[in-house]
Amino acid sequence: MRHSKRSKLTVDDINAALRVKNVEPLYGYGCGDASKFRRTTVNNQNVYYTEDEEVDFDTILNRPLPKIPLDVTFTAHWLAIEGVQPAIPQNPTPSDAKTDLLSKKPKIQNTSNGISTDQVDVKPLVKHILSKELQMYFERITDAIVSEDERLRSQAFESLRSDPGLHQLLPYFVQHIQKKVIQNHKNLDVLDAMLSTVYSILNNEHLFVEPYVSLKI
Repeated sequence: MRHSKRSKLTVDDINAALRVKNVEPLYGYGCGDASKFRRTTVNNQNVYYTEDEEVDFDTILNRPLPKIPLDVTFTAHWLAIEGVQPAIPQNPTPSDAKTDLLSKKPKIQNTSNGISTDQVDVKPLVKHILSKELQMYFERITDAIVSEDERLRSQAFESLRSDPGLHQLLPYFVQHIQKKVIQNHKNLDVLDAMLSTVYSILNNEHLFVEPYVSLKI
């Protein structure tokens, strides 16, 4: 008050003094402009009330109703399941991804001597990078399930039923089964081997096979 040459104490002055004393300030009080009061006479007595803006009822009644607010809702979807992107409207389609990739390709610029400066090869992204061990395992299993050696086939099916580390190979097995069924739809021995492979994969409790059920059917 003394520094600002005021004669009226405000809430900010009190809070500033409390902060100097390292005391928590008072909450819930403001120092806005004082309310303006108007006087009226009721039953020969003075009544004071705060001055509010006068509003015409006709204006309020003729005003259009506001829009009903939307309810708060939540939705969720899978971006990828076991490394595979499901085909749902929320995810970009392969054609959109290809278009986006082509749009990012650098343009060809010719120099004054006519030599092209476009020496960058744009390659598609690799979805999976399998280790050599997994590649060898996949090749040996796919060879064993169609082998004439019954013992080797049984060991391959048992490995597919119990191995907990096949989640990265699951999409490759699904593609392999589809390819073999299409190519050998009249070969009962190959079809029986593919059905046994599907049965072994479905009985592996460590694999999440729901995204591939429709493909296997």
